Amino acid sequence: MESSSVIPHLRVALGVFLCGGVGALARVLLASAIDRVGGAVLPHAGTLAVNLIGCLLFGFLGGLLEGTARVIVLGGLLGALTTYSTFAWLLVDLGRSGRHGTLLLQLVAHVGGGVLCIAAGLAIARLVAGESG
Repeated sequence: MESSSVIPHLRVALGVFLCGGVGALARVLLASAIDRVGGAVLPHAGTLAVNLIGCLLFGFLGGLLEGTARVIVLGGLLGALTTYSTFAWLLVDLGRSGRHGTLLLQLVAHVGGGVLCIAAGLAIARLVAGESG
């Protein structure tokens, strides 16, 4: 492989790496802050909020960005911001502690809310880009 063909791949990898670090840090800070405020009302509210915000941004930016920028932002920043493993962990934790109502609420809110946020983000991106339909 020639060095000229390696450089673009290294730039993408570095972009994903750096954006992934930013996304992971944002997830921890934002989820912790939200849990401090709303965790008593809804356990794991921070994880839910981060995943829904991430889905909205994923739909919005996925509808606007293309090519390398799309790979870096969606795969790095938003891939690290949203978190399926934490979501799965909290569901198992809620089930093991017998909190089945909260488990069901979290499941519906994450999955249903995530799908709605992706769709909303795409719709907003279309409006911003001036597309109709």
